[in-house]
Amino acid sequence: MFEQFDNYVDKIYINGNALLESGALDEAIACYNQALFLDESFTCAMFYKGVALVSLKRYDEALCCYDMLLDIDPSDTGVLERKGIALIDVNRYEEALKCYNRLLEIEPDNSRAYLKIGHIYQIYGNYKEALTYFDKSLELNPLEKTAWYFKGLVLAEQGLISTIKHKFVESLKCIDKALELDPVDPDLLKDRAKVLLNVGDTERSLICYLKAYSIAPDDPVIISALAKLYRKLGQFNESLYYYKKLLEIQSDNSLVMEIEYVKSRLDKS
Repeated sequence: MFEQFDNYVDKIYINGNALLESGALDEAIACYNQALFLDESFTCAMFYKGVALVSLKRYDEALCCYDMLLDIDPSDTGVLERKGIALIDVNRYEEALKCYNRLLEIEPDNSRAYLKIGHIYQIYGNYKEALTYFDKSLELNPLEKTAWYFKGLVLAEQGLISTIKHKFVESLKCIDKALELDPVDPDLLKDRAKVLLNVGDTERSLICYLKAYSIAPDDPVIISALAKLYRKLGQFNESLYYYKKLLEIQSDNSLVMEIEYVKSRLDKS
């Protein structure tokens, strides 16, 4: 009899996980709630309920789930990591730092914790500390794409602040490492293009933006960058094409003015 009950609760939980994976978040939460109603000690259901709630941006409810789990087991690193992510999402960085520092006390070689702490210092503008933590994350896991990416962004920011050119060179090396791990990430390509513009390499920047556009053709940031770059290069037909594409996505009077300007340059050529 008890075995049948356990199987029934497990089935509800498994259904919840399938719904969570498919993106049916409200239905998944309903399953987890049912499982918890039948067995309030079912910690896995509570954990994934928290995951689903974060995806729905219901952060206070998610944090309640994580806190209940940590009351049961304060050293649960999976919960500490997830709680830290939720706290970062709602800009509660000091609390997130406490989560990740606690996680490192338990798992000193957790590369993701170093990455998250580095990201918090990056948000604070403490670039020296951020780089220390990104380097530690990469020492533990050289295949951590996000650590390479964020390190590249920090170095580029240092280059902008200090005007030290070699910072941009180092930034590009890091972003290229990230691209080796994920060659079709449009955000990586966009930021690589921006760094190239900062060192005056317009041609390679344009190539990056075009590759990003081939991957994310509806991204307004990429389309706007292409329109402006082509205008800067005096290639007004191409510039006009991208300005018109941008106008299809977002209505903006300034875009109409840009289009009229580019048309006028075409008429003069």
